Amino acid sequence: MAASLAIAATAFAAPSRPAVGAERAGVQMSGVARNANFGKLQAGYLFPEIGRRRSAYLAANPDANIISLGIGDTTQPVPSHILSGLVAGASKLGTKEGYSGYGAEQGMGPLREKIASALYDGKVDAAEVFVSDGSKCDIGRLQMMFGSGVTSAVQDPSYPVYVDTSVIMGQTAEMDATSKQYGNIVYMPCSPSNNFFPDLSSTPRADVVYFCSPNNPTGAAASREQLQQLVDWCNKQ
Repeated sequence: MAASLAIAATAFAAPSRPAVGAERAGVQMSGVARNANFGKLQAGYLFPEIGRRRSAYLAANPDANIISLGIGDTTQPVPSHILSGLVAGASKLGTKEGYSGYGAEQGMGPLREKIASALYDGKVDAAEVFVSDGSKCDIGRLQMMFGSGVTSAVQDPSYPVYVDTSVIMGQTAEMDATSKQYGNIVYMPCSPSNNFFPDLSSTPRADVVYFCSPNNPTGAAASREQLQQLVDWCNKQ
């Protein structure tokens, strides 16, 4: 934590010498350069935009019955058996005997064993289970692993974070105003015309392929045969 705070303070502290445009309307700004790739992102994050459009439509059509296909969220209270587990786990940290410090980097051992046995019927070993802190973090870690010099392929349509993180990482060119697609990204059309599975025979080569099944947002699930076809294609490429 101390190291993180020190880095943050260094990045946002006032520069020792005035930078070009450092003072504007009486506000002193940092001279530390930002990642220029953020400027390539278009119209902000997708889901807040969906929320704004939904709210505007409801304001104009108050009697409309909308099924939202925007960001997923919970709608019911946390079940008591889950809540009691959270409370008990947190309470243990307040005792000398129950305090554990940082958790295991792959997730708590008993939890991974339970996931392997209860969710996968023992078909995987607990050592193969990784408990992460969410898909966005995992996608970001993949991007950092491969860096800016790769070409990524994504389903079209797909979860926007695959494309957005590729843009931020510096893998892409600017967005084409006509196609609304970024250069140096392979878009794999997944529509009713191809049963929501890409035509791999006409798909250009990519270094990294993001494939989500069931797909977000279409909900289409690939068959075992389709997944095997995809893996064989990736191995060949």
